[in-house]
Amino acid sequence: MYSGGFTLDALGVRLGRRWSTVIVAGAIAVAGVALALTVRDLDDVVRGVSTTLAVPVAAWAGLFTGEMMLRTRRFHQPSLLTRGGVYPDWRWPNLAMLVVASAVGLGFVSSSLPWLAWEGYLFLALGVDPHAGIGASNVGVVIALAVGLLTPMVSGIPAVRRQERAQA
Repeated sequence: MYSGGFTLDALGVRLGRRWSTVIVAGAIAVAGVALALTVRDLDDVVRGVSTTLAVPVAAWAGLFTGEMMLRTRRFHQPSLLTRGGVYPDWRWPNLAMLVVASAVGLGFVSSSLPWLAWEGYLFLALGVDPHAGIGASNVGVVIALAVGLLTPMVSGIPAVRRQERAQA
C-alpha cells in the first residue's frame, strides 16, 4: 500500500501521501472482498496470480541485476535526480527485453484458473502437458529471470561504458 501511494503520486494524482495510501488500501480491500465472494478456491487464485505477477518481476530483477553487475563505478547522483543527465529516460533494448522475457516466461508457467488458461502456451507448442511434470513447475519464472539477466550482458555493455565515460 505504501508503494502504491507513491505510484498514484507518480501517475499525477495529487492528493498527498496520506490520501494516496488510503485510496490504494481501499482498492486492495475491494479487490480482496470481490475475490473472496466470487472465487471458490482462494488458494488457486493466490497461486495463479502470484505466479503470473512473478514472471515480469523476475524479468525486471534480472535486467536490473545484470546491468548492476556490469557497472564499475558508482552512479552519478546528480543525473539520477534530474532529467537529461548521464542516463537516458529509457533503455529501449532493456524495455523490449522486459516484454520478451515476460512473454517467454508466461509461456512456461501454468495456472488452473480459467482466466489464466492461456499461460503455458509454449509448453503446448512443445507438446508438454502444462499441468503435469515440468509443466506444473512454473519454470517460466526462472526462465524470465535468466533472459533478463543475460540481456544487459549481451546488449548493454557499450551503453554502460558510455555512461561511465560521460560521468568521469
